[in-house]
Order: sequence, then structure tokens, then C-alpha cells
Amino acid sequence: MNINKFWEDYDPISKHQYKHVLWQSILLTVICMGTYTSIGLASNWFVLVLGIVLLFLLMYLMLKFQFNLIKHKSIEKKYLLYALIAASISLAIYWSISAIIGQPHNQMDVYDDLNTYPLYVSIIIFVILGPIFEELIFRGFILKGMFKGHLLLGLIVSSILFGLIHGPASFGEFTIYLALGLVFGGLYLITNRIEIAMICHGLNNLVHIVIFLAFYN
Repeated sequence: MNINKFWEDYDPISKHQYKHVLWQSILLTVICMGTYTSIGLASNWFVLVLGIVLLFLLMYLMLKFQFNLIKHKSIEKKYLLYALIAASISLAIYWSISAIIGQPHNQMDVYDDLNTYPLYVSIIIFVILGPIFEELIFRGFILKGMFKGHLLLGLIVSSILFGLIHGPASFGEFTIYLALGLVFGGLYLITNRIEIAMICHGLNNLVHIVIFLAFYN
């Protein structure tokens, strides 16, 4: 693959002018964060209903803004292989660094949640909802939206923010999530299918749950 073509935004998230896409992406990022927080951390029915309302608002605005994120066509088999390879790389990065610095605080919080919530709830939150919303935010609205036409800078900034949002307690922990952000973002740019980044992210999280159940529980 030509390295210059790799950074070329040949299939932009929107055909609108950059200034409009920028503010639309910021708005959708805020709504998406509110949706994920409300649904994923719902403590009562009111918060859950609020999250569902925000979810419908998010979908409506994505259609209204004509954001080209979700492709309504089948996924090529080779892209699924790419997702598997990328997930393997992300796990190798995580466990290589964790072997030196220990498990990140964010991951330990996830393990605590696995002991608190029923397994099916944990799978819904960490394997389905988390990857979907985080990929929409960091790889969709930030990388391809706020940095439309500047994908290299978008990949770097979105990965840094992805690292920070996981609440690292040290530079080593930040490095783990920064690297994962680069892997997920690179996968999205290679395939131009955010669904592939979501699948890769979900596989990564699922393996952590399986390892916890097998060795830590």
C-alpha cells in the first residue's frame, strides 16, 4: 500500500465543508458520550430511558448530517482476518507492557465490575456497547470527523485522547491505551469500515473477560 494513499481521505465521513463537519462531530461526540454513560452505567430506569432517548437522537443526527460511517454492505472476509490480526497485536501489546508495570487501574476496575455484575451484563457493556460507542467517538467523530482530510494528525490525537480517557495512573498505562488506539485507528483507516474496528475492539475486550474468568476469578 502506498503510504501517501494510506493517509488520503478518499472516502470522507461527510461531503459537507470542514467547518460544518467539525461542529457536527463535536456535537455527536458529546451526545455519544452521554448515551454510552447513561446506558452503560444506568443506576435506575430514568437514567436508562435518558440513554435510550439520547441514542435515538444520535442516530437521527447522524442521518441528518449525512455522516458516512456505517456501511450498509457485507464485510469482506479479509477484513475479518485483519480484525483478528489486529486484536492479537493489541493483546500482545497489552500483556507485554502489563508484564512489566502490572495491570492498569482501568482494567482492575473492569475486573471489579465482573465480580459485581452478572456475566451477560458485563458482556453487553464491555464487549458490545463499549467498543461500539468508543469507536464511534474516537475513530469516527474525532479521527474522521474533526480531522477530516488530516488523517495522520487525527490518528495521533484520537489515540492520545483514547489513552487519557481510560484514566491511566502512570505513563506505562497511558502507553498501553495509546498503542491500542493506534491499532484500532490504523485498522479503520486500512479497511475504511468502522465496523471492523468495533469487532476488533470487542474481541480484545472479550479475551480479557475470558482470561479473568479462567485465571483471576
